[in-house]
Amino acid sequence: MRFLGVLDPHRYQTRNALRLAVILAFVVFQATALVTYFQDLTLTASILAVACLLLIDRFPWAVPITLATGIAAAPHLLLAAPLETAGFLSPALLIPVRRFRQAGLILASSCVNVTLRAQAGGAGAYVILQAPVLLCGSASAGMALLYFRAQMERMEAERLAALAAQRTAIARDLHDTLARANTQMVLLAQQALGQHPRSRCVASALEDVMAMGHRSVTDLRTMLRLLRQDTPTPTAPTPSLTQAITNARTTLTNAGLHATITTDGELTHLPPTITTTLTRALDETVANMTKYAAKDAHCTIIIGATPHQATLLATNPIADHHRPTDPALTSGLGLIGLHERAQALDGTLTHTTTDHHWTLTLTLPLGPGADPSGTFPRQISPTKE
Repeated sequence: MRFLGVLDPHRYQTRNALRLAVILAFVVFQATALVTYFQDLTLTASILAVACLLLIDRFPWAVPITLATGIAAAPHLLLAAPLETAGFLSPALLIPVRRFRQAGLILASSCVNVTLRAQAGGAGAYVILQAPVLLCGSASAGMALLYFRAQMERMEAERLAALAAQRTAIARDLHDTLARANTQMVLLAQQALGQHPRSRCVASALEDVMAMGHRSVTDLRTMLRLLRQDTPTPTAPTPSLTQAITNARTTLTNAGLHATITTDGELTHLPPTITTTLTRALDETVANMTKYAAKDAHCTIIIGATPHQATLLATNPIADHHRPTDPALTSGLGLIGLHERAQALDGTLTHTTTDHHWTLTLTLPLGPGADPSGTFPRQISPTKE
């Protein structure tokens, strides 16, 4: 696959290499003519021929017409010989990008050229042999690259089909497991609330379970719709960072932790991908704090944005021997997924544990001039707890 990709005629590097090879072939075939008939007009025609080969992609009709005219005029006009040679070599550049009509124009003018030279005879008769050799060679090179392009397109179509099938299977499995289980969880919490009087603490916990279950089901259904779409990069609704901060503060408080969540800079006009990643990072941070933070610990989260980057900084003390009893809650996949999200946006994610303190830092560049080493935060504006 990688080898075929190198030969893909649509790649910028491949097209440049192909043009260079054609121009070198042109120089080789024109070297004798330049030495024999060296004069200003011949040199000018050679420069024009090279320019045509360089600009054939930018002017897909003007250049082939110019070359075809030179091919047809060459039997009676010696100065058109450079255009004639360039025209014979041009199918190597036209066929790989499926410009068959232009290649047909070159072939038709070549037939006219050979016919005129056959009628005239004389010193130019050698071109009758040169024309089919150059045309066949350049057309063969073009057809080979066209074949590689077709192979690339076929393999890409197979890859997309396999990816679509995989996405559909994942969507089906998610619906049959997580979405259905979360829906049942919400229904059970609703039933528990309506059975008999209970303490306000238990009722509040059940209400939180219902709210989180509703959000989870909504997110899962959005994921299911996106997984079943054909486009590999579907547009998902952008989560609300403000709502995520409110939810984080409530969750940490209910877990018995003292939360300080501050914001710095303009966070309302961030790109959707940045907002989504910050929201997911905040959710993962809060989840880890509720699992690992020491009892009554003071947890700090700072979310900020500068013209160049967005950053999330979180820290909290870790309780001694404090680990969730359920292994399913400690898979570590959340941080792995968050690291992948950061990498996809050319950002960085670090999380360290030192002196019984856990620290997470997420940095996401906002533009080509991003400076990951920029000072953060600049000014901290605490929000109300």
